[in-house]
Amino acid sequence: MKLKLKWSGKRTLIAVALLAGVLALYAMGAQKRQEESRNGTDPTAGTGTAQCRVASTVDGLNVRSAPALDPKNVVDQLGLGEEADAAKVVQNGFRKLVDGRWVSVRYVHTVQGRQC
Repeated sequence: MKLKLKWSGKRTLIAVALLAGVLALYAMGAQKRQEESRNGTDPTAGTGTAQCRVASTVDGLNVRSAPALDPKNVVDQLGLGEEADAAKVVQNGFRKLVDGRWVSVRYVHTVQGRQC
């Protein structure tokens, strides 16, 4: 049995529009994955599987709400040797933690066996 299709202008236009829609959705997904990778966003954050983990090298390390030296943005402190899951993002001398807070890179080191 042979199937013959007549590709009228209307059918061709519909097929092209569907294909363009699928390609646009794919591109948006790829762009989002690339942006998450660039920003250090970890979709597994909170599941205990963060790749980057840092430990404080001082007692009373300020944890900040933004990557800037400002007494108003201190939201917490880490004790000596205290660990935290971190992103691979470093900005203005601060490393982003997976919860969106920041610590100075001068006072943390990468936990052995983890990549940052």
